[in-house]
Amino acid sequence: MAEGFGASLKRLRLRAGLTQEQLAEKAGISARTVSDAERGLRTSVYANTARRLSTALGLVDNECDAFERVARGRVPVDAKQDWPARLPQLTTAVLGREEELKEVAGRLLDPAVRLLTLTGPGGIGKTRLAIEAASRSGGGFDGGVFFASLGEVSEASLAAPVLARALGVLETGPDLERLIVQRLSGRQVLLVLDTFEHILGAAALVYSLMLALPEATFLVTSRSALRLRGEQEFAVPPVDRATAEQLFIERARAARAGAADDPSARALVVEICDRLDGIPLAIELAAARVRHLPLNALRDELGSRLQLLTGGPVDLPKRQRTMRDTVAWSYDLLTESQMRLFRRLAVFSGGFDLDAVAAMCGPQSGRSEALGGISDLLDQSLILLSEADPASSPRYRMLDVIRDYASERLAAAGEGEMLSRRHADHFLALAEEAERNLTGPEQQTWFARLDRERGNLRRALAWVLGRHETELALRYTCALWRFWRHAGEFAEGRRWSDAALALTGAVPDSLRARALWATAFIAYPQGDYTRMAELAAEDLEVAQRGGEAMDLRNALTITGQVAMCEGRFGQALAPLEQALKICQGLGRSWQLATSYMNLGNAVLHSGDAEAARALFEEALAVYRELGDVTFAARTLVWLAHVALVEGRIEGAESLATDAVGVLGGQGDRINLAEIQEVVAAVAAARGDVERAASLADEAAALRETIASRPPPFEQAIPFRLIKAAVR
Repeated sequence: MAEGFGASLKRLRLRAGLTQEQLAEKAGISARTVSDAERGLRTSVYANTARRLSTALGLVDNECDAFERVARGRVPVDAKQDWPARLPQLTTAVLGREEELKEVAGRLLDPAVRLLTLTGPGGIGKTRLAIEAASRSGGGFDGGVFFASLGEVSEASLAAPVLARALGVLETGPDLERLIVQRLSGRQVLLVLDTFEHILGAAALVYSLMLALPEATFLVTSRSALRLRGEQEFAVPPVDRATAEQLFIERARAARAGAADDPSARALVVEICDRLDGIPLAIELAAARVRHLPLNALRDELGSRLQLLTGGPVDLPKRQRTMRDTVAWSYDLLTESQMRLFRRLAVFSGGFDLDAVAAMCGPQSGRSEALGGISDLLDQSLILLSEADPASSPRYRMLDVIRDYASERLAAAGEGEMLSRRHADHFLALAEEAERNLTGPEQQTWFARLDRERGNLRRALAWVLGRHETELALRYTCALWRFWRHAGEFAEGRRWSDAALALTGAVPDSLRARALWATAFIAYPQGDYTRMAELAAEDLEVAQRGGEAMDLRNALTITGQVAMCEGRFGQALAPLEQALKICQGLGRSWQLATSYMNLGNAVLHSGDAEAARALFEEALAVYRELGDVTFAARTLVWLAHVALVEGRIEGAESLATDAVGVLGGQGDRINLAEIQEVVAAVAAARGDVERAASLADEAAALRETIASRPPPFEQAIPFRLIKAAVR
């Protein structure tokens, strides 16, 4: 194990023949600092302190560099491979911001700066400045640079999951902050938190992380300061006149070839930019209008339509004091039907496609009408076409400040409640259609589609829960549980589903029964068997009252799986056998295949490998018939477990290889970890101890990224071989 800071300091101090007090005096620091470091109470110091200590100790060259790296708590250089920079790529150059970039980058590299907040009105360029400054200063952060966009988050409590996701630490409920700290401990990282002003309650999380992670630096963009101790604020200024003119001309030429090229246009461009106060978003919106207005007409419109507010009431957000007139000018140029569409687009979070737009426009609209309206708004730069997978539907988004204005217009029109319900109904229909396809041949396409709609699904769920729409909330739970499980977002899924189950209100027994079942199988990979048992008991009661055969099958399945998780294999047999019998009377289904698989595991761990193999093969046949590659791969893993029990090592390896082939690179991380564990067991059986240990560690790391806590029985067979080999 590498020598830590305290041990290294003490060894070098004794070698130099110095007492703690003498070293402190030579370094010009307090003796308490030296004492705390040697006793392990401090694991790192600032760069200046590290340099003072190395000089006082007489260190030179490589020894000096090595000591200062340890003193600052930095990871070795080769560890950077595990921490790649994760910044969005800017598609156009940042114009005229050299002074600001130097100032921001310089502050980020100052060890005394722990939290730097870029403030200013909407459209001023805070995000672009943050990304470029982080990119330029990234070399000073050995642990990496990470970017978390909070624009789609509706509640302060969701800031931690978004940050965790950016760090590769996905969802784990109340332990989430601890896992973030564990992930970053000892790493010198830069965390960029973008668009913070609407969730200022999450400032407490930032402060807690600052205290727990002394080597981390935070760069925040927000329209107002976080007001935390230790925070430094940088007010992003408007661009100067020369930059404003350059930006306008570039955007105008992009909108219409040859725009602003005439020598006589220069004076008009100067006049237009002077009236826009150097706000980049306002300049871009104005430049987009050259498709429809000559420059002199555009200048005249600015005189009455685009008066920027710079001294509005202090109780309004900054964006409302500086940008309302800019967006209002664009809004006032729209036709009545375009205005209606524009304000209704405010209901979306994280983007939207044409189907969603058609649903918001009203019952008489269709894709063609939606496309026409979207095209009008695109032409006027009020929405943007998002870069997307060429194979998927076109997707659009609004800039934050424009969506804020659209939200005001929506509220003024008295349409907010109606549109929120339409939005919730539309995305519920999408989620329910997806749920029907998540067990078939198109499952990967539907998983990806739900992933694109995360922001809208979260918004819809928050709305139905806030309105105590019990039936809709439970339907969302039933529709999304497979997605949450596949994505490894168990804690977020549990938050939504537990909140839905806690709502009061009469609903059909079958709906509640299905929601209980869904919630149980989000709790399952978290290792929360106590909660599963509670859900099983209620599900049995509700299912028996409702009288639906499949609901009873699901409740029995939870009961059996709880017994399996607790090692009561014999007690698991009866409920799982009964569940299978019910499914056999209901035709070929995903539940039938899964009942074969569940019973197979109970039989296998009860000691009958041959009977288990037959059950797994039945399950595999149905999964293949349905086209469910995810669970077909899981079944191949369980068949590999049978092979390991029977000593057929080559057979186990072949089945693991088949599982990888079935997934085709699209598997969830639970699947991949299970396959990796089989391969590790094969290596162990062949005496390749080093490879077995390495593969097992990789599987454990994979599970850790999604906070997966598998039940003991799922790992018992491969780890029996692994532990025997590496003992």
